[in-house]
Amino acid sequence: MSTFDYYFYYYSAIFSGYPLVIKIAIIIIFILFSLIVISFFRFFYIRRKQILEGKRKRKIDRIYRDKLIDILYFSFEELNIIDFEDDMDLKEPKKGWQKRMLTYLILDIKADKSFEIDGGVFQNKNYYNLLSYLKLFDYWVNEISSRNTSKAIRALRMANEIGEGIRSSAFSRSVHHRNGYLRKLARMTFTRFDAHAPYKFLEKGFDNHFNKFDKRRLHYTLIEVNKDHPIPLLSKWITNTTNDNYCSFLIREMGFFSQEEGIPFLVELFRKEQSQQIQGQIMETLGELKYEPLVNLIKEEFKFASLPLQTNMIVGLKRLKSESCLPFMTEAYYNTQFSEIKIQIVELLQEFDQAGLQILTSLSKKSGSKFEENLFNYALNYPHL
Repeated sequence: MSTFDYYFYYYSAIFSGYPLVIKIAIIIIFILFSLIVISFFRFFYIRRKQILEGKRKRKIDRIYRDKLIDILYFSFEELNIIDFEDDMDLKEPKKGWQKRMLTYLILDIKADKSFEIDGGVFQNKNYYNLLSYLKLFDYWVNEISSRNTSKAIRALRMANEIGEGIRSSAFSRSVHHRNGYLRKLARMTFTRFDAHAPYKFLEKGFDNHFNKFDKRRLHYTLIEVNKDHPIPLLSKWITNTTNDNYCSFLIREMGFFSQEEGIPFLVELFRKEQSQQIQGQIMETLGELKYEPLVNLIKEEFKFASLPLQTNMIVGLKRLKSESCLPFMTEAYYNTQFSEIKIQIVELLQEFDQAGLQILTSLSKKSGSKFEENLFNYALNYPHL
């Protein structure tokens, strides 16, 4: 019998003789000890990686920073790739980490507006020629196509930071990826950079799993696209989707981009739509678009609307900011049984100074509960809060 076998059987015999509580305690101790050892290894690994990243960053800064500042801000002429090739101090990095760190450095310098205070002017053409010469576009295109999801996501974020220059074909794999976060980020990036069919995915409903975070990101993507050329009327995409969240998003964007030509479509959609979420967003958007007949449209539906829809209607009237809604406010106040809506009506009336004050005073004289008494007392004594 070997020494290992001897001690194994010896301690097994001792362990089997312990009470159950002691056995459980020993197992827990071993598990905790293992976790502590793993945590220490993980800590030292992460710390070593951070130190290495710091050294690499300082090295890239030392080699390239001054030269990059001169090219990007203080070289008041266009420098092409041939000019960069003739510059012995500007060598193309060969390793992946060097290209990654160099990209970060270029973007940091681009974002630093202190150079403009010193008389510099950011040279946009030099910026893109420099990225091409250093083959940073090619590096990030390869990263986007990586099978490693984390690398691909990081590369897509970097593509959005870099701006123009990355071909939309680089996203061909990612736009159909099974990872939802990567797939949606790739589709947004495709929308921003594709010159031929940028709205390909937006026309098809964008994605089946469209959430609130996607709304925020896609909103900023459309803002960037709109800077180069006005986005088309969004109403035609609304008819192509059955996703209420995405439909509501498009309706909201119609208001943000002031697409007044879509008002007739929205009015018709409100009358035939069954989803209260979509109806509510239409109310808010029509107010954003300053659609004066909105008051009459709300009059028809307000009394029988649910609490969420009545809330959307009042929000729409707030955005409309038209005194034409004032005669309706008294009727609306008495036609709602929801205290939340009454509060919103009072807040809306406060925004119309003297005209609103007169209606508030009239309503306060007919208040029939302690709640209403307190509500009007607060509104009339603090009309501008």
